Amino acid sequence: IYLENITKATQQYNVLNDDLRPFREGVSEELMADTLRSDVGTHYQIINGKLYREQNCMFPARCSGVEHFILQVIDRRDVEMVVNVWDYPQVPGWVQPILPVRSFSKTANYHDIMYPAWMFWEGGPAGPPGPSRGSRTSPERDPLVLLSREAPDLVDAEYTKNQPPAQEIPLVEHCQYKYLFNFRGVAASFRLRHLFLCGSLVFHVGREWMEFFYPQLLPWVHYIPVKQDLSDLRVLSLLSNIVVEYWSVFGNTLGKYLKILKYTPMHLVQVLDFCCCC
Repeated sequence: IYLENITKATQQYNVLNDDLRPFREGVSEELMADTLRSDVGTHYQIINGKLYREQNCMFPARCSGVEHFILQVIDRRDVEMVVNVWDYPQVPGWVQPILPVRSFSKTANYHDIMYPAWMFWEGGPAGPPGPSRGSRTSPERDPLVLLSREAPDLVDAEYTKNQPPAQEIPLVEHCQYKYLFNFRGVAASFRLRHLFLCGSLVFHVGREWMEFFYPQLLPWVHYIPVKQDLSDLRVLSLLSNIVVEYWSVFGNTLGKYLKILKYTPMHLVQVLDFCCCC
């Protein structure tokens, strides 16, 4: 039933269709070659039911997560793609031709094709008011830290890197807290889906950065929207009990991508054969 509901949600919302609209005429071999020369992501191929990847991967753990999900839907026709595992999107609106690069996050000013990020989740019960921990990857997190110092009974927020650090709190331990905060980092913070799975009240700060599932989330249903300067946080913190919902199906996004690929990719000898057959 859960997977059926996910499929219905995917059909109902047009995030992927919007991202693929620039490629209505398909992805040619020449366009893919341009994308590879641009060095904007990691090159993946599925050839004869086997998964291949170029040897270079800046973030091996992230590539491993991507490969975990691709292997679940590897029984497709031969395909190749470029997957960006960096935080920041790679295809700004002024780039021509538009490159078919898959990224986990972007703003409206980018043409990247969004895909589910590589993360896993663990959940748990919700209890007392909770903390916010993270590095200072965006100044938007500063007001929460300052508010924590002014009103420690409202929120416990500290930085863990780039300044005198606080002790880190593992993500799984966040689930014991009553409410949790989601801030952008360099791009969208991919902790949001995990916060939902905790069952805690989620305060989501800002609206510029998004992942592929954000448009389906409803403010005041799935999360409490908070202004970037946190000027409304004191009032919003009085609210509680939120209905959470999360979906992601990599297979559906890959299936749509396959429909626009206009050629059969050739096996590249320089890639690393590391995944088992389907």
